[in-house]
Amino acid sequence: MAENLAIQLNDAPLASFSPEEMLAFLTTNGKIDLRDVEDDMRKARKEQILKQHPYKIYQGSDGRWRTHIPDESKKEGRRLIVKSSLNDLETAVCEHYDSQKKSDTKETCTLEQLYPKWIEYKALHVLDTTIIRVKKDWRRYYQDSHIIKKPIRQLKKLELDTWVHEMIRKFHMDDHQYGNFSLIIRQMLTFAVDCEIVDSNEFLKVNVDKKRVLSPSRKKADHTQVFNKTEEQKVIEHAWESFEKDENYVQHFVPLGIVFMFYTGLRISELSALKFSDINENVLTVQRMVRYPTGEVVDDTKGTFGERQVPLTPEAKKILQTIREKRTELGLDTDGYIFCPHNKPINTYTAVQKAITKYCRKLGIEEKSIHKARKTMISKMLDGGLNLNTSRQIAGHMDEKTTLNNYYFDRSDEDEKYNNFISALS
Repeated sequence: MAENLAIQLNDAPLASFSPEEMLAFLTTNGKIDLRDVEDDMRKARKEQILKQHPYKIYQGSDGRWRTHIPDESKKEGRRLIVKSSLNDLETAVCEHYDSQKKSDTKETCTLEQLYPKWIEYKALHVLDTTIIRVKKDWRRYYQDSHIIKKPIRQLKKLELDTWVHEMIRKFHMDDHQYGNFSLIIRQMLTFAVDCEIVDSNEFLKVNVDKKRVLSPSRKKADHTQVFNKTEEQKVIEHAWESFEKDENYVQHFVPLGIVFMFYTGLRISELSALKFSDINENVLTVQRMVRYPTGEVVDDTKGTFGERQVPLTPEAKKILQTIREKRTELGLDTDGYIFCPHNKPINTYTAVQKAITKYCRKLGIEEKSIHKARKTMISKMLDGGLNLNTSRQIAGHMDEKTTLNNYYFDRSDEDEKYNNFISALS
Protein backbone atom coordinates (compact mmCIF):
# COMPACT_ATOMS: atom_id res chain seq x y z
CA MET A 1 0.00 0.00 0.00
CA ALA A 2 2.89 2.38 0.77
CA GLU A 3 4.10 2.10 -2.82
CA ASN A 4 0.70 3.10 -4.19
CA LEU A 5 0.30 5.90 -1.69
CA ALA A 6 3.83 7.28 -1.87
CA ILE A 7 3.69 10.60 -0.07
CA GLN A 8 5.09 13.42 -2.16
CA LEU A 9 6.82 15.12 0.73
CA ASN A 10 10.11 15.32 -1.16
CA ASP A 11 11.25 16.34 -4.61
CA ALA A 12 9.99 13.90 -7.22
CA PRO A 13 12.46 11.25 -8.41
CA LEU A 14 13.99 11.68 -11.83
CA ALA A 15 11.35 9.48 -13.43
CA SER A 16 8.24 11.60 -12.67
CA PHE A 17 7.09 15.17 -12.24
CA SER A 18 3.89 16.68 -10.90
CA PRO A 19 1.76 18.97 -13.08
CA GLU A 20 2.72 21.86 -10.82
CA GLU A 21 6.43 21.19 -11.35
CA MET A 22 5.99 20.93 -15.10
CA LEU A 23 4.05 24.19 -15.19
CA ALA A 24 6.72 25.97 -13.15
CA PHE A 25 9.41 24.65 -15.47
CA LEU A 26 7.50 25.78 -18.55
CA THR A 27 7.02 29.25 -17.08
CA THR A 28 10.69 29.61 -16.18
CA ASN A 29 12.10 28.26 -19.42
CA GLY A 30 9.51 29.53 -21.89
CA LYS A 31 8.72 26.05 -23.23
CA ILE A 32 5.61 25.48 -25.32
CA ASP A 33 6.19 21.92 -26.61
CA LEU A 34 4.87 19.57 -23.91
CA ARG A 35 6.35 16.47 -25.56
CA ASP A 36 9.89 17.31 -24.45
CA VAL A 37 9.09 18.96 -21.11
CA GLU A 38 9.70 15.95 -18.89
CA ASP A 39 12.98 15.07 -20.62
CA ASP A 40 14.18 18.65 -20.25
CA MET A 41 13.21 18.70 -16.57
CA ARG A 42 15.03 15.46 -15.97
CA LYS A 43 18.15 16.83 -17.60
CA ALA A 44 17.92 20.10 -15.66
CA ARG A 45 17.59 18.32 -12.35
CA LYS A 46 20.44 15.99 -13.19
CA GLU A 47 22.67 18.95 -14.05
CA GLN A 48 21.75 20.66 -10.78
CA ILE A 49 22.58 17.58 -8.70
CA LEU A 50 25.89 16.95 -10.49
CA LYS A 51 26.86 20.62 -10.12
CA GLN A 52 26.43 20.34 -6.34
CA HIS A 53 28.16 16.95 -6.12
CA PRO A 54 31.34 17.63 -4.05
CA TYR A 55 33.53 14.82 -5.40
CA LYS A 56 35.47 14.55 -8.63
CA ILE A 57 34.10 12.37 -11.43
CA TYR A 58 36.90 10.76 -13.42
CA GLN A 59 37.72 7.90 -15.79
CA GLY A 60 40.26 5.33 -14.62
CA SER A 61 42.96 3.61 -16.63
CA ASP A 62 40.63 0.64 -17.05
CA GLY A 63 38.14 2.83 -18.92
CA ARG A 64 35.54 2.77 -16.13
CA TRP A 65 34.16 5.89 -14.45
CA ARG A 66 34.56 6.67 -10.74
CA THR A 67 33.48 9.07 -8.02
CA HIS A 68 32.73 9.12 -4.30
CA ILE A 69 29.42 9.64 -2.55
CA PRO A 70 28.84 10.53 1.13
CA ASP A 71 28.56 7.52 3.45
CA GLU A 72 28.76 8.07 7.21
CA SER A 73 29.23 4.35 7.79
CA LYS A 74 32.68 4.55 6.27
CA LYS A 75 35.74 5.72 8.15
CA GLU A 76 36.46 8.48 5.65
CA GLY A 77 32.77 9.45 5.43
CA ARG A 78 32.53 8.49 1.77
CA ARG A 79 32.57 5.46 -0.50
CA LEU A 80 33.71 4.82 -4.04
CA ILE A 81 31.27 3.89 -6.81
CA VAL A 82 32.40 2.59 -10.20
CA LYS A 83 30.39 2.29 -13.42
CA SER A 84 31.25 1.23 -16.94
CA SER A 85 29.91 4.44 -18.52
CA LEU A 86 29.70 8.10 -17.54
CA ASN A 87 25.93 8.11 -17.94
CA ASP A 88 25.53 5.13 -15.60
CA LEU A 89 27.75 6.81 -13.02
CA GLU A 90 25.89 10.12 -13.18
CA THR A 91 22.57 8.29 -12.87
CA ALA A 92 23.81 6.43 -9.78
CA VAL A 93 24.94 9.69 -8.21
CA CYS A 94 21.53 11.29 -8.83
CA GLU A 95 19.68 8.28 -7.45
CA HIS A 96 21.80 8.43 -4.30
CA TYR A 97 20.90 12.05 -3.59
CA ASP A 98 17.24 11.52 -4.44
CA SER A 99 17.15 8.60 -2.02
CA GLN A 100 18.92 10.64 0.64
CA LYS A 101 16.50 13.52 0.26
CA LYS A 102 13.53 11.18 0.57
CA SER A 103 15.03 9.68 3.71
CA ASP A 104 15.71 13.14 5.17
CA THR A 105 12.12 14.16 4.47
CA LYS A 106 10.79 11.13 6.33
CA GLU A 107 13.02 12.10 9.25
CA THR A 108 11.33 15.50 9.52
CA CYS A 109 7.76 14.60 8.48
CA THR A 110 5.18 15.82 11.03
CA LEU A 111 1.54 14.98 11.64
CA GLU A 112 0.69 18.41 10.29
CA GLN A 113 2.41 17.56 6.99
CA LEU A 114 0.95 14.06 6.85
CA TYR A 115 -2.65 15.10 7.62
CA PRO A 116 -3.69 16.17 4.06
CA LYS A 117 -2.58 12.84 2.59
CA TRP A 118 -4.16 10.84 5.41
CA ILE A 119 -7.53 12.58 5.21
CA GLU A 120 -7.53 12.08 1.43
CA TYR A 121 -6.83 8.38 1.94
CA LYS A 122 -9.45 8.02 4.68
CA ALA A 123 -12.08 9.69 2.49
CA LEU A 124 -11.85 6.71 0.14
CA HIS A 125 -13.09 4.38 2.87
CA VAL A 126 -15.82 6.22 4.79
CA LEU A 127 -18.89 8.40 4.23
CA ASP A 128 -18.55 12.12 3.55
CA THR A 129 -20.32 12.87 6.83
CA THR A 130 -17.57 10.99 8.72
CA ILE A 131 -14.90 13.08 7.02
CA ILE A 132 -16.74 16.26 8.00
CA ARG A 133 -16.74 15.12 11.64
CA VAL A 134 -13.06 14.12 11.54
CA LYS A 135 -12.04 17.49 10.07
CA LYS A 136 -14.01 19.24 12.80
CA ASP A 137 -12.25 17.16 15.48
CA TRP A 138 -8.86 17.91 13.88
CA ARG A 139 -9.53 21.64 14.11
CA ARG A 140 -10.76 21.36 17.68
CA TYR A 141 -8.17 19.05 19.21
CA TYR A 142 -5.10 19.04 16.97
CA GLN A 143 -4.73 22.20 14.92
CA ASP A 144 -3.18 24.29 17.72
CA SER A 145 -1.36 21.44 19.46
CA HIS A 146 2.43 21.24 19.59
CA ILE A 147 2.29 17.49 18.95
CA ILE A 148 1.49 17.89 15.24
CA LYS A 149 4.59 20.00 14.60
CA LYS A 150 7.09 17.49 15.98
CA PRO A 151 8.68 14.92 13.60
CA ILE A 152 6.68 11.71 13.74
CA ARG A 153 9.83 9.65 14.24
CA GLN A 154 10.48 11.54 17.46
CA LEU A 155 7.05 10.82 18.96
CA LYS A 156 7.50 8.21 21.66
CA LYS A 157 5.09 6.47 24.00
CA LEU A 158 5.78 8.60 27.10
CA GLU A 159 5.27 11.92 25.30
CA LEU A 160 2.12 10.69 23.58
CA ASP A 161 0.76 9.31 26.85
CA THR A 162 1.35 12.62 28.64
CA TRP A 163 -0.17 14.65 25.81
CA VAL A 164 -3.27 12.45 25.52
CA HIS A 165 -4.05 12.67 29.23
CA GLU A 166 -3.52 16.45 29.18
CA MET A 167 -5.99 16.73 26.31
CA ILE A 168 -8.53 14.55 28.12
CA ARG A 169 -8.43 16.89 31.11
CA LYS A 170 -8.40 20.07 29.04
CA PHE A 171 -11.54 19.12 27.11
CA HIS A 172 -13.22 17.08 29.89
CA MET A 173 -13.69 14.20 27.44
CA ASP A 174 -16.20 11.45 27.96
CA ASP A 175 -15.89 8.06 26.30
CA HIS A 176 -17.55 9.15 23.05
CA GLN A 177 -15.45 12.30 22.71
CA TYR A 178 -12.25 10.41 23.48
CA GLY A 179 -13.10 7.84 20.82
CA ASN A 180 -13.42 10.52 18.15
CA PHE A 181 -10.31 12.34 19.39
CA SER A 182 -8.04 9.28 19.61
CA LEU A 183 -9.15 7.90 16.25
CA ILE A 184 -7.14 10.59 14.48
CA ILE A 185 -3.77 10.05 16.17
CA ARG A 186 -4.16 6.26 16.12
CA GLN A 187 -5.05 6.00 12.45
CA MET A 188 -2.56 8.64 11.34
CA LEU A 189 0.32 6.82 12.98
CA THR A 190 -0.82 3.55 11.42
CA PHE A 191 -0.85 5.38 8.09
CA ALA A 192 2.68 6.60 8.82
CA VAL A 193 3.74 2.97 9.30
CA ASP A 194 2.17 2.03 5.97
CA CYS A 195 4.03 4.89 4.33
CA GLU A 196 7.30 3.64 5.89
CA ILE A 197 7.85 6.85 7.86
CA VAL A 198 8.05 4.87 11.10
CA ASP A 199 8.34 1.18 11.90
CA SER A 200 5.61 1.00 14.55
CA ASN A 201 2.63 2.89 15.95
CA GLU A 202 3.74 4.29 19.31
CA PHE A 203 0.20 5.34 20.21
CA LEU A 204 -0.84 1.69 20.48
CA LYS A 205 1.36 1.53 23.59
CA VAL A 206 -0.59 4.32 25.32
CA ASN A 207 -2.99 3.09 27.98
CA VAL A 208 -6.01 5.17 29.03
CA ASP A 209 -7.92 3.97 32.09
CA LYS A 210 -11.31 5.15 30.88
CA LYS A 211 -13.09 4.56 34.18
CA ARG A 212 -10.64 6.76 36.07
CA VAL A 213 -9.76 9.60 33.70
CA LEU A 214 -12.75 10.10 31.40
CA SER A 215 -15.76 12.15 32.40
CA PRO A 216 -18.96 10.14 32.94
CA SER A 217 -21.13 10.06 29.84
CA ARG A 218 -24.28 11.98 30.59
CA LYS A 219 -27.41 11.70 28.54
CA LYS A 220 -28.44 15.07 27.14
CA ALA A 221 -31.38 16.90 28.70
CA ASP A 222 -34.73 15.72 27.35
CA HIS A 223 -36.00 19.18 26.43
CA THR A 224 -33.01 19.72 24.12
CA GLN A 225 -33.42 16.44 22.23
CA VAL A 226 -37.13 16.12 21.47
CA PHE A 227 -40.17 18.26 20.91
CA ASN A 228 -42.57 17.89 23.82
CA LYS A 229 -46.19 17.17 23.04
CA THR A 230 -47.23 20.81 22.98
CA GLU A 231 -44.27 21.88 20.85
CA GLU A 232 -44.83 19.09 18.36
CA GLN A 233 -48.47 20.00 17.89
CA LYS A 234 -47.62 23.67 17.38
CA VAL A 235 -44.96 22.88 14.77
CA ILE A 236 -47.24 20.50 12.85
CA GLU A 237 -50.11 22.99 12.77
CA HIS A 238 -47.83 25.82 11.69
CA ALA A 239 -46.26 23.67 8.95
CA TRP A 240 -49.69 22.88 7.50
CA GLU A 241 -50.54 26.58 7.54
CA SER A 242 -47.27 27.38 5.75
CA PHE A 243 -48.01 24.78 3.10
CA GLU A 244 -51.51 26.14 2.45
CA LYS A 245 -50.31 29.75 2.21
CA ASP A 246 -47.09 29.14 0.25
CA GLU A 247 -47.39 30.22 -3.37
CA ASN A 248 -43.74 29.49 -4.21
CA TYR A 249 -44.03 25.89 -5.38
CA VAL A 250 -40.24 25.49 -5.60
CA GLN A 251 -40.13 24.98 -1.82
CA HIS A 252 -43.81 24.13 -1.48
CA PHE A 253 -43.42 20.63 -0.06
CA VAL A 254 -40.79 21.43 2.58
CA PRO A 255 -43.40 22.13 5.32
CA LEU A 256 -45.08 18.78 4.73
CA GLY A 257 -41.68 17.10 4.74
CA ILE A 258 -41.20 18.38 8.28
CA VAL A 259 -44.60 17.01 9.35
CA PHE A 260 -43.85 13.70 7.61
CA MET A 261 -40.72 13.27 9.73
CA PHE A 262 -42.78 13.50 12.92
CA TYR A 263 -44.89 10.57 11.68
CA THR A 264 -42.16 8.37 10.17
CA GLY A 265 -38.92 9.18 11.98
CA LEU A 266 -36.97 9.20 8.73
CA ARG A 267 -33.48 10.61 8.60
CA ILE A 268 -33.30 13.87 6.71
CA SER A 269 -31.05 12.22 4.10
CA GLU A 270 -33.70 9.52 3.58
CA LEU A 271 -36.60 11.98 3.36
CA SER A 272 -34.74 13.86 0.62
CA ALA A 273 -34.47 10.78 -1.62
CA LEU A 274 -37.95 9.37 -0.99
CA LYS A 275 -39.95 8.48 -4.11
CA PHE A 276 -43.61 7.62 -4.68
CA SER A 277 -42.50 4.17 -5.86
CA ASP A 278 -41.33 3.50 -2.28
CA ILE A 279 -44.94 3.58 -1.06
CA ASN A 280 -47.01 0.38 -0.95
CA GLU A 281 -50.40 0.99 0.70
CA ASN A 282 -49.65 1.11 4.45
CA VAL A 283 -45.87 0.64 4.26
CA LEU A 284 -42.96 2.83 3.23
CA THR A 285 -39.72 1.15 2.08
CA VAL A 286 -36.61 3.17 2.96
CA GLN A 287 -33.88 2.15 0.53
CA ARG A 288 -31.85 5.18 -0.52
CA MET A 289 -30.45 8.43 0.82
CA VAL A 290 -28.69 11.63 -0.19
CA ARG A 291 -25.08 11.98 0.87
CA TYR A 292 -24.09 15.27 2.39
CA PRO A 293 -22.51 17.56 1.22
CA THR A 294 -22.13 16.18 -2.33
CA GLY A 295 -25.87 15.71 -2.96
CA GLU A 296 -25.21 12.25 -4.40
CA VAL A 297 -28.16 9.84 -4.22
CA VAL A 298 -27.11 6.32 -3.21
CA ASP A 299 -29.16 3.12 -3.05
CA ASP A 300 -28.31 2.54 0.57
CA THR A 301 -29.09 3.83 4.04
CA LYS A 302 -26.87 5.00 6.87
CA GLY A 303 -24.50 2.37 8.24
CA THR A 304 -25.03 -1.25 7.25
CA PHE A 305 -28.69 -1.67 8.23
CA GLY A 306 -29.90 -1.82 4.63
CA GLU A 307 -33.47 -1.13 3.51
CA ARG A 308 -36.27 -1.19 6.08
CA GLN A 309 -40.04 -0.96 6.32
CA VAL A 310 -41.80 1.95 8.04
CA PRO A 311 -45.56 1.68 8.69
CA LEU A 312 -47.59 4.69 7.53
CA THR A 313 -50.06 6.29 9.91
CA PRO A 314 -53.28 7.82 8.58
CA GLU A 315 -51.68 11.25 9.05
CA ALA A 316 -48.63 10.23 7.00
CA LYS A 317 -50.84 8.86 4.21
CA LYS A 318 -52.82 12.11 4.22
CA ILE A 319 -49.59 14.02 3.57
CA LEU A 320 -48.71 11.77 0.63
CA GLN A 321 -52.17 12.10 -0.86
CA THR A 322 -52.10 15.88 -0.43
CA ILE A 323 -48.77 16.11 -2.23
CA ARG A 324 -50.01 13.92 -5.10
CA GLU A 325 -53.00 16.17 -5.59
CA LYS A 326 -50.91 19.34 -5.39
CA ARG A 327 -48.34 18.03 -7.85
CA THR A 328 -51.13 17.13 -10.30
CA GLU A 329 -52.60 20.62 -9.87
CA LEU A 330 -49.20 22.18 -10.61
CA GLY A 331 -48.56 19.90 -13.59
CA LEU A 332 -45.67 18.12 -11.87
CA ASP A 333 -44.81 14.43 -12.10
CA THR A 334 -46.16 12.03 -9.49
CA ASP A 335 -43.58 9.29 -9.86
CA GLY A 336 -40.36 11.06 -8.83
CA TYR A 337 -39.04 12.49 -5.58
CA ILE A 338 -41.99 13.19 -3.31
CA PHE A 339 -40.90 16.36 -1.56
CA CYS A 340 -39.28 18.14 -4.51
CA PRO A 341 -40.93 19.65 -7.58
CA HIS A 342 -37.84 18.94 -9.66
CA ASN A 343 -36.36 15.61 -10.72
CA LYS A 344 -33.74 15.77 -8.00
CA PRO A 345 -33.85 15.63 -4.19
CA ILE A 346 -34.47 18.77 -2.18
CA ASN A 347 -31.52 20.49 -0.54
CA THR A 348 -32.55 19.37 2.92
CA TYR A 349 -29.63 20.79 4.81
CA THR A 350 -30.70 24.30 3.87
CA ALA A 351 -34.42 24.29 3.02
CA VAL A 352 -35.74 21.94 5.72
CA GLN A 353 -33.42 22.99 8.51
CA LYS A 354 -33.98 26.65 7.73
CA ALA A 355 -37.73 26.10 7.84
CA ILE A 356 -37.79 24.27 11.19
CA THR A 357 -35.57 26.94 12.73
CA LYS A 358 -37.90 29.64 11.43
CA TYR A 359 -40.93 27.83 12.86
CA CYS A 360 -39.35 27.46 16.31
CA ARG A 361 -38.50 31.14 16.47
CA LYS A 362 -41.94 32.24 15.34
CA LEU A 363 -43.69 29.90 17.78
CA GLY A 364 -41.46 30.95 20.67
CA ILE A 365 -40.16 27.46 21.43
CA GLU A 366 -36.60 26.28 21.97
CA GLU A 367 -34.78 25.92 18.66
CA LYS A 368 -34.14 22.33 17.66
CA SER A 369 -32.69 20.71 14.56
CA ILE A 370 -34.87 18.69 12.20
CA HIS A 371 -33.14 15.55 13.51
CA LYS A 372 -35.03 16.10 16.78
CA ALA A 373 -38.26 15.30 14.92
CA ARG A 374 -36.81 11.82 14.30
CA LYS A 375 -35.94 11.45 17.99
CA THR A 376 -39.43 12.63 18.90
CA MET A 377 -41.08 9.96 16.75
CA ILE A 378 -38.86 7.19 18.13
CA SER A 379 -39.60 8.30 21.70
CA LYS A 380 -43.33 8.25 20.87
CA MET A 381 -43.08 4.64 19.66
CA LEU A 382 -41.49 3.51 22.91
CA ASP A 383 -43.82 5.62 25.07
CA GLY A 384 -46.74 3.96 23.26
CA GLY A 385 -45.55 0.51 24.26
CA LEU A 386 -44.21 -0.64 20.89
CA ASN A 387 -41.73 -3.49 21.24
CA LEU A 388 -38.15 -2.25 21.58
CA ASN A 389 -36.79 -4.48 18.83
CA THR A 390 -39.59 -3.44 16.47
CA SER A 391 -38.91 0.22 17.27
CA ARG A 392 -35.22 -0.35 16.57
CA GLN A 393 -35.97 -1.88 13.17
CA ILE A 394 -38.33 0.93 12.15
CA ALA A 395 -35.70 3.48 13.23
CA GLY A 396 -33.01 1.69 11.23
CA HIS A 397 -30.65 1.07 14.15
CA MET A 398 -28.29 -1.88 14.31
CA ASP A 399 -28.71 -2.44 18.05
CA GLU A 400 -31.16 -1.60 20.81
CA LYS A 401 -28.57 0.36 22.82
CA THR A 402 -28.50 3.06 20.15
CA THR A 403 -32.27 3.38 20.26
CA LEU A 404 -32.47 3.56 24.07
CA ASN A 405 -29.35 5.60 24.82
CA ASN A 406 -29.49 8.15 22.03
CA TYR A 407 -33.10 8.36 20.82
CA TYR A 408 -35.38 7.77 23.79
CA PHE A 409 -36.29 10.88 25.78
CA ASP A 410 -39.15 12.10 27.95
CA ARG A 411 -41.54 14.23 25.88
CA SER A 412 -43.54 15.49 28.87
CA ASP A 413 -43.34 19.09 30.01
CA GLU A 414 -42.44 19.81 33.64
CA ASP A 415 -46.02 19.85 34.92
CA GLU A 416 -46.80 16.55 33.23
CA LYS A 417 -43.59 15.00 34.60
CA TYR A 418 -44.60 16.00 38.12
CA ASN A 419 -48.14 14.66 37.72
CA ASN A 420 -46.79 11.41 36.28
CA PHE A 421 -44.42 11.13 39.24
CA ILE A 422 -47.23 11.62 41.75
CA SER A 423 -49.43 9.16 39.89
CA ALA A 424 -46.67 6.54 39.80
CA LEU A 425 -46.17 6.72 43.57
CA SER A 426 -49.82 6.86 44.51
